[in-house]
Amino acid sequence: MKTSLCCLGLTLCLLGQLGSVSPAQAAVQTLNLLGRSNGELPSVVLDEADWRWLRDKGSLRLGASLPDSAPFGMIIGGQDYEGITADYAALLAGMLHIRIEVLRYDSRAEAMRALRDGELDLVGTVNSFDGTDPELALTSPYVQAPSVLVTRSGTDKVLAPDLAGNRLAVVDRVQPTDAATANYPEAALQLYPSAQSAIGAVAFHQADAYLGDAVSTHYLVGKYFFNDVHLTTLSGVFSTHFSFALNQRNRQLLQIINAALEVIPIGDRMTILRRWGAGDLNVASLGPLQFTEAEQRWMHKHPRLTVAVNDGLPPVSFFDGQGEFRGIGAEVLAKVSQRTGLKFDVLRSSSMEKLIEQVRAGNADLIAAFTPSAVREGELRFTRPYLTSPFVLITQEGADRPQSLEGMVGKRLAMRRGNALSEYIRGTFPGIQLVETATSAEALALLDKGEADGALNSLINGRYMILRQYRDRLRVASVVGPVSAPTGFATDRGALELYSILDKALQSIPPEELDELTSRWRHDVVIDNDSWLHHRSAVIQGFVIFALLLILAVVWIVHLRKLVSIRMKAELALNDQMEFMRALIDGTPHPIYVRDREGRLISCNSAYLDALGLPREAVMGKRLIDSSVVGHSDAQTFQAEYVKVMESGTRWLQDRTYIHTDGVVHTVYHWMLPYHTSEGVVMGIIAGWIDISDRQRLMDQLQSAKKSADDANRAKTTFLATMSHEIRTPMNAVIGMLELAMKKADQGVMDRFAIEVASGAARGLLDLIGDILDIARIESGRLSLTPERASLRELVESVVRMFEGVARQKGVRLLLDFDLKACRDVLIDPLRFKQILSNLLSNAIKFTDEGEVRLSVQTVLGVCGERLAIHVQVKDSGIGISAEDQALLFNPFGQARNNHQSARGGSGLGLVISRTLCEMMDGQLHLTSVPGKGTQIDIRLDLLILQPLPAAESPAAELTGQASVLNILVIDDYPANRLLLSQQLSYLGHSVSDAEDGAHGLRAWRNGHFDVVITDCNMPVMNGYELTRAIRDEEKSSGAEPCLILGLTANAQPEEKDRCLAEGMDDCLFKPISLGDLSARLASVQSGSESSTHGALSPVVEGDIDLSSLQQLTRGDHGAIRKLLGDLASSNEEDMLRLIKLFGEHDLSGLSDLAHRVKGGARIIKAGRLILCCEQLETVCMGADADALTEAVDALQQAMEQLMHTLEQRIGEPAL
Repeated sequence: MKTSLCCLGLTLCLLGQLGSVSPAQAAVQTLNLLGRSNGELPSVVLDEADWRWLRDKGSLRLGASLPDSAPFGMIIGGQDYEGITADYAALLAGMLHIRIEVLRYDSRAEAMRALRDGELDLVGTVNSFDGTDPELALTSPYVQAPSVLVTRSGTDKVLAPDLAGNRLAVVDRVQPTDAATANYPEAALQLYPSAQSAIGAVAFHQADAYLGDAVSTHYLVGKYFFNDVHLTTLSGVFSTHFSFALNQRNRQLLQIINAALEVIPIGDRMTILRRWGAGDLNVASLGPLQFTEAEQRWMHKHPRLTVAVNDGLPPVSFFDGQGEFRGIGAEVLAKVSQRTGLKFDVLRSSSMEKLIEQVRAGNADLIAAFTPSAVREGELRFTRPYLTSPFVLITQEGADRPQSLEGMVGKRLAMRRGNALSEYIRGTFPGIQLVETATSAEALALLDKGEADGALNSLINGRYMILRQYRDRLRVASVVGPVSAPTGFATDRGALELYSILDKALQSIPPEELDELTSRWRHDVVIDNDSWLHHRSAVIQGFVIFALLLILAVVWIVHLRKLVSIRMKAELALNDQMEFMRALIDGTPHPIYVRDREGRLISCNSAYLDALGLPREAVMGKRLIDSSVVGHSDAQTFQAEYVKVMESGTRWLQDRTYIHTDGVVHTVYHWMLPYHTSEGVVMGIIAGWIDISDRQRLMDQLQSAKKSADDANRAKTTFLATMSHEIRTPMNAVIGMLELAMKKADQGVMDRFAIEVASGAARGLLDLIGDILDIARIESGRLSLTPERASLRELVESVVRMFEGVARQKGVRLLLDFDLKACRDVLIDPLRFKQILSNLLSNAIKFTDEGEVRLSVQTVLGVCGERLAIHVQVKDSGIGISAEDQALLFNPFGQARNNHQSARGGSGLGLVISRTLCEMMDGQLHLTSVPGKGTQIDIRLDLLILQPLPAAESPAAELTGQASVLNILVIDDYPANRLLLSQQLSYLGHSVSDAEDGAHGLRAWRNGHFDVVITDCNMPVMNGYELTRAIRDEEKSSGAEPCLILGLTANAQPEEKDRCLAEGMDDCLFKPISLGDLSARLASVQSGSESSTHGALSPVVEGDIDLSSLQQLTRGDHGAIRKLLGDLASSNEEDMLRLIKLFGEHDLSGLSDLAHRVKGGARIIKAGRLILCCEQLETVCMGADADALTEAVDALQQAMEQLMHTLEQRIGEPAL
């Protein structure tokens, strides 16, 4: 039982410990430490306490993290840990006899946190910046890496020492960023997340240089960018120290590791560096340059130096085409500047003597490239050489030229003055004639000209000059002299600090870096030997034979090339011709195709395929009848035409139409012509077409437009003819009746009936002109309405009465169905409403030869009883209108074309005006017609109902019964109008004066006193508007009472009235004006003179008749009136007898004519009841209702009897 409890407790403890593991610990992975250092391990001396501590510890935990920090710490395959840090860790494990476990973390921050929390014992690859954490302690550095500058290889661009204006790439960390800003303030910094991306930016032209630590840079360059960049070690910019980091509390382990690191030999350290690509770093380059305090003070005092440069010593020192200092000396000087921080200004010189003079005079601080000699040792101080090159003998090309200094005895040897071998040659070969020059270039020039037999120069300079200037003319014969030519810097003998600084800087440049620097300028040395003398003849013979064979080969090759050239030109010409033909055919926007004798398609252009909408493979090699391009019948027609063209051998041109498979009809200009072989055999046809569908469509549209224009022209011509007819017809009545009235007036007889006929014809003419004006108003948008109170029934019945006679003459029944609910006063423009009904009834009767015309008026009362919805329908049984003509009827001057009456029946304006007026009244007009059956027009209006007015007494006064006589001035330039208006006013009993224009009228107005001025608006000299302004101005200045000024014009436009009112007139009247309108307008004017009675009062209307008309006809002759009334009574009695007779015979036509004749006499005496009964009988006679006919005849008989009784009473009156 106890054992079980113990096991249970132990299990719970283990579970608790497992549960306490943090998420960070759960993510830790153990790696294998892969150290590559083998051989004998150095021994470390420790205290016994330290050894005991290590034994008790058993193992050390080393932290590693992602991402890798190559080449220090890298995780390979997810399980091995290797690199510089791993190698040092393996050394420590072996030296301290302790196992080291490597734990991997996901980030550097997690590893450092684990170190602070005691989960790790140490973390590697920690630099001095990471060591600023107070909780951490750093061991002695196991790698000390100087800074290095990476530039791009293969470029001729030499970077300035201060990198001014260049792009400098650095890793985005504090230490390299601060160092770059401090040392290269004029460079443009570019930050990158890693050294690999920064070096790649330099290699791929995204940056000009990279600044970083030497170890990781050497590794990355050697692994990825070996041929792309080269490195320059900078010992003085910044240095990175890599150490192990420990917890600050673990001081004993810190001492142990430091003791172990101190005993690791330099050789082992260099082995590790070489293993990871940093072996090019020597031990001296691992630390910064050490300058004395005096040297540092000197550099601080002299930050910028002047360097003298020989411009004729390529490739060591020279100037390029842009005047830039170039060569090995320039690049070495740049490295010195990078290591010391010194800046150099270039002073150009042409000879060694001038270089020395510049230094001795203090104009220059040093010479960039100088070869020391015994003579110059006393003048200058020379640094260690950065370049060493052997002296060589250069001679002209040729076998008989000297091969060595021995062969130069007795000959001229050109050399630069002060050359290091000059004393050697004078002592060893005194027979050589030395020719000294200022520069090495001059020595070679003398040799090339033949002024010297040989020249002495360094190998690198001589080879460079020969390759670039004297190729195939000069050569290097042999190496001479016991010593080589060293090249270094030269300073003044007294400039000890500068000499020391330059020497240390050159010493800090690794030899391999110098070799890399000079590799671009160095070539192999060519040395002639005696073998050439032994084999010269054989070589020459071989060259001659080779030359002959080469000449033969060249001749043969030239011949072949000529043949090939001719063939290529022929092929090119053929290709050009083919390309021309292809462009000509395929580039043509119209379809072109070629078919063989069988009709198979063998070629076509793109336009052909586009027109058919098919791919090339769908039509090539097929006949038209075998494809689905066109219909089968069209395909057969085309095939037959192909055969016909090939058989006849003539071309074929035709406009034609074909139906595409998509159903679209195309009109094309189709052409075909045969093509022949060279023997004249017809091989097929070449054909094509031009799609003229659009042109044909335009032609059709043009024809249609021309037809429409011709129709419109004919319509206007018809309109003018119709207008001529319409105007001449009433004018004939006016002129004829007036002429007849004048003839009777000459006989002392007043023919009132003729005057009434002329007046009616004139009013009809006025209505016609009004229709034309309405069309003009409609087109200009100025047609207006004048709503007023009116009885709907009276309006309809008055229009029906107007057309009863016309309908009766044509034998057409005119029927009226009127809804009694429509017997109300409404707000409507009565003139326009009657105009609508007149137009519709006129058209219905005009185009109905038999049958009936029915006018129906139906109404519906609104919800609130305030509005009345009316439905007016005009229906006839005439010829009807086709659908095409219906579309034309509502256009101005548009008439139906399917009847013979349209050309003479009217102006074609009625329906247009009627529909426009309905729309202006917020109504609708709809036409329905069937040819041969008739036409129906429906009008729907919504009108405001007006309350009935109280009954008012009829005015008892006649027109001539004015309350006062007015003094009126009439002004008109047209004599007939002036006379007519004067006669009308005189008839009304007024005093009238007249004038012929505005100027005469103004003088007349000033000389007299007028109550009213009536003036024409448009006159010469002074028009009515100017006259009105003049009168109003004088009235205003004199303070006189304004007179009434009325304008009178034939321009019956609303805007004309507005203009008259704006000019100061009181009103505007339109010609012609009736006596009633004129009397009504003057009725309210009070005369300025005394009122007097003029004329007698009109007779009182008694009963159902009015004798005023008879009094006007008889000029008040009572006897004549009594005689006329007797004749009327006799005629009335005879008509009653005829009425009964015709009714018994059921003669509807006779009854209608009798009612019309009786109505004419009744209108003379204004017998209203009798007139209404006559009209009712006329209407009933058009129908077939027997009961209605009986009632109408009975009503008419009663009205005639009542008239007979009234006439008998009036005849018997003694006053009459």
